[in-house]
This record gives sequence, C-alpha cells and structure tokens, in this order.
Amino acid sequence: MSDSVVFQRRDFLKLVGVGIAGVSAGCAAPPAEKLIPYLIAPEDILPGVPYYYASVCRECPAGCGLVVRTREGRAIKLEGNTAHPLGEGGLCARGQAGLQGLYDPDRVKTPLVKDGAGWKPVTWEAALALVGGKLAAAKGRTILLTGHETGTLRTLAGEFASAQGGRHVMWEPFGYEAIRAANRATFGIDAVPRYDVAAARCVVAFGADFLETFVSPVAQARGFAAMRAKREDGGGHLVTVEPRLSTTGASADEWVAAKPGTEFALALGIAHVIVAEGLGSAAAERAALKGALDAWTPEAVQAQTEVPAETITRLARLFTKFGASLAVAGGISTQGTQGTALVAAVNVLNHVAGNIGRTVKFDRTLDLSGLATFAQLADELKAMADGKVDVLVVNGANPIYATPEWAGAKAALAKVPFKVALSNVCDETTVACDVILPVSHTLESFGDAWSARGVYSLQQPAMKRLPMFDSRPTGDVLIALTKAAGGGAKLPDSYHDYLREQWKAMHARFGKGRDFETFWSESLKAGGVWEDVTAPATRWTGTPAFAASERSGEGEFALVLTPSMNFYDGRSANKPWLQELPDMTSKTVWGSWAELHPDTAAKLGIKQGEPVKVETAAGFVEVPAYIYAGIRKDTVAIALGQGHTAYGRYAQGRGVNAVSLVPQ
Repeated sequence: MSDSVVFQRRDFLKLVGVGIAGVSAGCAAPPAEKLIPYLIAPEDILPGVPYYYASVCRECPAGCGLVVRTREGRAIKLEGNTAHPLGEGGLCARGQAGLQGLYDPDRVKTPLVKDGAGWKPVTWEAALALVGGKLAAAKGRTILLTGHETGTLRTLAGEFASAQGGRHVMWEPFGYEAIRAANRATFGIDAVPRYDVAAARCVVAFGADFLETFVSPVAQARGFAAMRAKREDGGGHLVTVEPRLSTTGASADEWVAAKPGTEFALALGIAHVIVAEGLGSAAAERAALKGALDAWTPEAVQAQTEVPAETITRLARLFTKFGASLAVAGGISTQGTQGTALVAAVNVLNHVAGNIGRTVKFDRTLDLSGLATFAQLADELKAMADGKVDVLVVNGANPIYATPEWAGAKAALAKVPFKVALSNVCDETTVACDVILPVSHTLESFGDAWSARGVYSLQQPAMKRLPMFDSRPTGDVLIALTKAAGGGAKLPDSYHDYLREQWKAMHARFGKGRDFETFWSESLKAGGVWEDVTAPATRWTGTPAFAASERSGEGEFALVLTPSMNFYDGRSANKPWLQELPDMTSKTVWGSWAELHPDTAAKLGIKQGEPVKVETAAGFVEVPAYIYAGIRKDTVAIALGQGHTAYGRYAQGRGVNAVSLVPQ
C-alpha cells in the first residue's frame, strides 16, 4: 500500500477541471460574429413572431395542401392544410422535406451557358436573347417537355408551344398507365379513381402501396385510419397481395404472396366465388359477368398463383361479409405485361361486389389528362434522334435518368442542336442541355395546381426576400422566352398577372358577390377554392379477355422494382432528410440494396450485406444483399430512386438506378 497513490477528493476535482479546460481549448468555437439587428424592421415582420402562408405541395402529382411557417421572412416548417380537401391536414415525409429543396446548397444560382466541358454564368438578358433567337429560328421544330402540370401553368405552356409552332409534352415515370388503360376498357373512363378507403370494411391491395407511394397516400392513410376504427364487428380487414411485403403490407392483417405476374388470376378467382355463391348484394353485376368468370375456379387459379383454393374462397367471403369493400391494384404488381390485365380483373372484382360508386369513385379523380404514355414519349425521343427537333425546352422532367438506357433518351437529346433547361437543380437531363435558366422554387413563386376534379389549389411565395438567388418563376421565364422569340404580344409581362387573369374565371364561379381583389386575397389565404363534384355516369362497358400468365425460363427469379417511400421516382433523392430516413423494412439509409428470402440466400451462399450482382437482359447492378423474410423465394426486389449521376451532392453516387434493369 505504501507504493499506491491516494487521491484526495479536492485533488481529483482539480484534475477534472484541468481536463475539461483542455478539452474546451481543443474544441474552441469559431470567432464570434457581430449580430446586427434590424435598424428599421420591415412593416410586415415582427422578430420572433411566426407567420403562416397557405400553398400547395408539388413533390408528387397528388397536390396536397400546405401551410408554410415562416420566421423573419424565411420558411422554416411545412405542415398540411386542414382546410384542404385532399390531405385534410396531413403531409407525408416527402412533403415535409420539400423545404430542403428551397435551401439546397446545389441550386443553380444564375443563368448558365455551356462553355466546353464547363459552364459560364451569363445575365438573364443575354440568356433570353440567346434562347429567343434559337426559338425564332426553329420554325416549329420545338418541343416543351415537362412533368405533370395542371391549371394555369399548363395553359401557359400550351400557349408557349403554340407560339413556337411546336408541342407541349407532359410525361411522368409514374403515370398510372395500366390503371387508365383498364378503366378505358371496362368503364370507358380515362382516369384514376378516388379510392374511398374510409368507406370500406375490407380492403384487398394487389401490389398497391396506398399508404406510402400510390396515387394519394396522405388521403388514403387518413381513410385507412378511419376504416381501422370500425372493427367492433370484425371488419376493417386489410389483405395485401404482393410478392414482396411493402410498407402497406406491414400494416395488413394478412399477406398473400401470389406468384409474380399472376395476381390478376387471384382477383378473378375471388370474383368467381362471389358470383358462384351469390355473395354480396350486386345481383345484376354478378349475372352480367357469370360467363366470363366460369374458367377461373379456385382450383384453376391455385395452379397459376400458388395460392390455395381454400384461401381464395375464404377471401371472397371475407370481401363481401361486411358490406362495402375495396380492391385496389397498382405499384409493383402492374409493372409487367399483365399490369393492365390485373387492373381490369380488379375492376371485375369490384364490379361483382357492388363497389363501383361506393368505394371506387370517379368524382374527385386525379387529373392526369394529357399525360403522355411511355410509348408516346418514345415516339418523341425517336423524333429527336431522327433530327426532327431543333430546340428542346425541359422543365420538371428527367428522361435521361427515369427511362431505361435502351429507350435512348441520352442519345436522342444529343441529336437536338439546342437544349434549354428551366430548372433549379442540375439533374441528369439538365446537365445535358446547352443553357440552364434557373427557376424559382415553388415556395418562392405564385402558381396553382388543379390536381383533382373540383380542387383548385393556389400557390404563393412564403419568402419575403425574393428571390434567394438570381432565379425567376417558371411562368415568368416562359413568358419572357415567348416574347424573346417574337411572339406573345397579348401576354402580360409577369406570370403573376397572367395567373390573376386566368383566375377571373374562378371569380365568376366562386366569387359569391365579392369583388375580385377580396376573392383573390381570401383564396390565397385558404389555399385555393374547391367544390363538391358528382361522378360521371359509370357503367360497365365490357369485360376484357384474360389469358393464363406464362413466365419464360425455368428457375428464373422475378425482379420487382419498388417505388421508393422516400424518393418516389427519384426526384426527392437530393434531400438529405429523406436520405437519412431509414427504409421501413431494411432500415437502410443513403444507398441501394437487393432483398432476398433467407432460404434463397442460404441456397446461393449469400450473407447479410454481401455484394450481389443482379442481371437482366437490359443490364446489371451490384448492390448489398438484405435478407428479408417478407419476400417470395423466387423474387428479388430493389427500390427505385437512387443511382443518380448528377443532381447534387446528396443524390449523386448513392446506390444504383434500378431503372437500368428494366428489359425492353
């Protein structure tokens, strides 16, 4: 004990104090900056007092209402607008993260002109003169390619294209083509219906991840909560039919892992039992389709889908037991060649159960009118590749990233002599252009969105110091380009004036005796105007012919590409909040992975996290393996949305672009 060192409590505290001082010195804070308060505060800003502005979310076509919270003239928080009929106060993670698009450090800050391998900043005057001259010389060989647009901006885009003698093409990677095609065939209506989940007592989702990515997930999640609240008699049941358990599937009471590509047969099998046993209350609908369903017995369907006949019969009885029900198809189950057949089969199922008009409604449908199909986009790309387009103007579309390589988007754009991007970020298509005209963020500019029938949302700037950079609203740029090309004599100088002029028609409908200025101010405050709409006459126009599904190749894996909960089709990948938000199943962040069943992984000798090569006829990718029991043994799943080669520091070089695996 004589050699030991004994510390007194006072000595110990002295040493600790020295240690803390040393640590503080080693992590010294940066030099203090002098803060200068308002010398004369702006009249409309009170320091420390938040202000709120109604607007509309533009992160996906659903168009939910927003309330923007601001402090000292800067937007700091987004929430749902409780008065808006679509979201009713809800807002998904992508909508919340829309704020990061406003403050993205990689935003384009000034007009740029390509200079060799780099970019040269120019003034707006010089950029508009350059582009205007090219448009004037194009003489009708011009295309304006945009994402989904509605309302006033779509009208202006049409005027811009007409003034150039060209055409306006709208394209979305998730255009719900299979749903629209099936509804044309069975109802004669080219629309995506409103799925009233709240009114259903049993929901069967065929691949549709309606709580996260499908159509209007915020509204559908609210409806699902209302449906779940009515379970006192055993109703409120959710069944998902999908080869890979989705986020919606994780909330389901039952998961039916049908063989990929055969989901339509299961829907027809359930409909067959409903008709054969006289279930439900829609006797006329059952009688009209009896002959078309004769071949789809539970035993025949079992042979195709690998779902037991007993399960098919039980699901049919459950589907009709509590009255109103709902079957919905979409997402990964509509990717293949049987996508339209699946939606048509689900329409048959809803029809024989009497759900059309009860839970499948064509009243407040999503406005997708005028949206080009992938085949139509391919025709436009071919026109570019054939040298039939002299000027391409792109806004809100990224075909180089969002289409498979065999579609030839990159090569086609390279054949266009002059390309202009109206963008605030340098995505893959933007960097392939010759001129970039930076457009303002939606939180910095006026606009509107007529995303569904009867819903006319208004968008207003929530930032008092506008613009943050040397950018201009998209509408202002289109007007300026039209004038620079020698047209647009009747167009006003600003899009704000153009928008107000267009909304005078709304004033005539909804003004209720108010003068226009009062109507305009109150509409901005509310976030828009809306009205109740009635569904068009819906009748069964015909039953398509269904054929058994055949998958080529013995022992092959089925590849399913899942829409990303965080990144949608990839447009949200430049937001670090969403990159950091863990995937609901794998808990993975900042990357891509391939999901394999544990038995499949053991058979192939693959361990968790090991790199695997996934190859199709279109190409291959290498990603880490995620061993997941919520997937069929013959299926591999990869999420979409990653793999950007541009699009800023948060998106570039993260994971793989699974679109490259889509075969021709």
